[in-house]
Amino acid sequence: MFSATKYTPTPKRIRREKTTVSTSSSDVEKDPVHVYCRLRPLQETDIKSCMTLLSPQEICISNESKGIRRDISYKFKHIFTSLSTQKEIFDHVGYPLLEDLLKGKNGLLFTYGVTGSGKTYTLTGDQNNPGVMPRCIDTIFNSINEFQSPKYMIKSDKMNGFEIQTEEDAAQDRLCENRALLKTPKGSRKINGDKIFFTNDGTRIQVLNETNLYAVFISYIEIYNNNVYDLLDESSNGKTLQNKILREDQNRNMYVNGVTELEVKSAQETFELFLIGQKRKKMAYTNLNAESSRSHSVFNIRIAQLEKISTDDNRRTVVPEKNLLTVSQLSLVDLAGSERSSRTQNTGARLKEASCINNSLMNLRTCLEILRENQRLKGNKVVPYRDSRLTYLFKNYFEGDGSVQMIVCVNPSVNDLEENIHVMKFAEMTQDVKIIKSDPKPTAISTTKKGISKRVATPAKIQKATLFSVLPKIPIFKFDFTDAEECGNLIDNVIRILKHSRSKSKELDSDITKKNLELRKRLVNVDNKKVLNKAEIRNLNQIINRQQVKNNNLETKVSRLETEVCSLVDKNKELQGVIRSLHNTINEKDLKLNQNVLEKERTKQKIALASEKMSQELDAKLKKQREHLNAAMLAKEIQLKKVREALETDIIINPVEMNIENIPPSIQTPMTPTESSQRHMAGYTPRPRRRSKSADEVWLEHNSIKPVPLGTVLQPSMKKRKSVSKLTKASDVTNPKQSKYCLLAQEQDKDGEIETKVYKADILPTTGGGAQVIFNDVERLRQQSPTAD
Repeated sequence: MFSATKYTPTPKRIRREKTTVSTSSSDVEKDPVHVYCRLRPLQETDIKSCMTLLSPQEICISNESKGIRRDISYKFKHIFTSLSTQKEIFDHVGYPLLEDLLKGKNGLLFTYGVTGSGKTYTLTGDQNNPGVMPRCIDTIFNSINEFQSPKYMIKSDKMNGFEIQTEEDAAQDRLCENRALLKTPKGSRKINGDKIFFTNDGTRIQVLNETNLYAVFISYIEIYNNNVYDLLDESSNGKTLQNKILREDQNRNMYVNGVTELEVKSAQETFELFLIGQKRKKMAYTNLNAESSRSHSVFNIRIAQLEKISTDDNRRTVVPEKNLLTVSQLSLVDLAGSERSSRTQNTGARLKEASCINNSLMNLRTCLEILRENQRLKGNKVVPYRDSRLTYLFKNYFEGDGSVQMIVCVNPSVNDLEENIHVMKFAEMTQDVKIIKSDPKPTAISTTKKGISKRVATPAKIQKATLFSVLPKIPIFKFDFTDAEECGNLIDNVIRILKHSRSKSKELDSDITKKNLELRKRLVNVDNKKVLNKAEIRNLNQIINRQQVKNNNLETKVSRLETEVCSLVDKNKELQGVIRSLHNTINEKDLKLNQNVLEKERTKQKIALASEKMSQELDAKLKKQREHLNAAMLAKEIQLKKVREALETDIIINPVEMNIENIPPSIQTPMTPTESSQRHMAGYTPRPRRRSKSADEVWLEHNSIKPVPLGTVLQPSMKKRKSVSKLTKASDVTNPKQSKYCLLAQEQDKDGEIETKVYKADILPTTGGGAQVIFNDVERLRQQSPTAD
């Protein structure tokens, strides 16, 4: 029916030259750029709104500066509030564009605004609230699902044109695609990748030409740092995408050279390709937006319509002699948000991206301003489309190749007041630009087979067919029927011709019989081949059915595994909760153990303090005892002095007068009657007993308290000693074998460290037979950290 030919869209605009304008504004009907406004809901961090809605087409911005309030109002085609749904936006903006698209008209839709204002959400949305793009895709396939052409019958030529192939060539391309898909590993198949589902509300285009065949083609590109990249390019194999260049076709329409343009047959297939492109799109975190687009993305939808039935000049329905192809395009552009580095605090690569984004948006604004100025003043200024890839790619639209519409997304927070004013000024200026209307022009194309050079087919010349005869040519001659001889000759000739004709007819009959047999054999062979083909087709159908059953089983298994994964995830969450509770329990127990350790330390400190108090009390008692002993010894010396004087003067002193009874019993040494009588004898002088120097010293260790073990290396060293805890009798001190005395005491210093003191003394015998303790040294034993000051 159809065969391969190439189609390139015809120009549908009036081109602007540098010196002259081809048509004036009064000669050509124009439409202004339709600009819509959408308000984003206020966030929790926003202070208050700086915008007030006056009507569905007018909004007011309140600006307070230095105590002076200024209200500025702006008008739009329509204003969508924060309560507007995605469906409402599609009905106002997307649906009219789709109606024009299926009528063969081009369309361009921008989303413009500061970063984080909701541009990407307006175009894409989410699964439950689809944006403009998913709703456009669903509406297209809801409308043309029954009128799609076989795949690869209309084929892109990678140069902004299309080819029409025969049904055999299209079937061959489909077979090659299936074989390549089977050879491709499952993990790398793009169709079997991640899936995304958008809610389909069943919207359809009401007015549709049902006599046409439709084919849908999509492409997805991004403009990053003023470079064009193909997001559906599979040749990169995960590597860095290659930069594409912009070119003009033979009709001077702009296109991306070598872009991947794929034919899709369902909405789900389109969404899967869109998801692949989204994963390759440049996204990054900024202070104003966690998922900020760092590039301008363009999603193109092209529909090729092949007319099967047309009308002639008399409005009569006829079958066209040539193929009539109409191509229309809808470009959905998600512009990156304008941003100020003073707010985003970007550095490095982010700062370079922001600079390129702002430059491209500024160039777009400059081009629109010059267009408006040329239209108002009828000037001929050159529009700088080439300064940016963004404006250079879409210059055809601004010159009359389709309608242009824009959705301005605004965050009404006071924090974005300055940026919102710039956005509103740009939107107000854009509405003054007018675009020339264009009408669809189907192009007549001829058909040829694949591999044959493209040319227009001409009708074949009609030749007259000659009649077939088995009789020889009978000559025409004149004769006289009255002549018997001539009549006889004529009859003989006729008989001879008839005989020859009979023999010739027999030969022809045998020849026809042979040819009939050959034809029958051929028909039998064809019939056998047909039977074999039917059997093969049956086998293939069985294989396909088995594959479908297998696919269904695999899908069931996948769903079951997904359910198991969900249950495992829930169980994992529960276990994580149990682990957290156990960690909390362990932390509580550790806290209690630390508290117990601290309490033990405090108890040790209390014990040390109590021991210190006891040592201080013992020191006080020892001091009192020492004073008492000194007083007793002094009294005894006085008595001895009186005895000495009495002996020298031969005066008898009454023992009562010496107040011997006043000496403490612990110091007094019991005397025998003999010794007592000898002391009162005249001339008697007692001599103290002396110890040999070579004799070993014996220490009397007085432990008034139980010392706390310190575990130090240095310890009191006494080879011979006698340890007592209390001095209960005088013999403990007056033992002649003991010559040294020591008293152990422990107390805390100002740093809280325990200090051990050893009070050393000599035990000297007295003339009265007693003993006195004379302290002559104090030793201290303490511990100190080497890092202490």
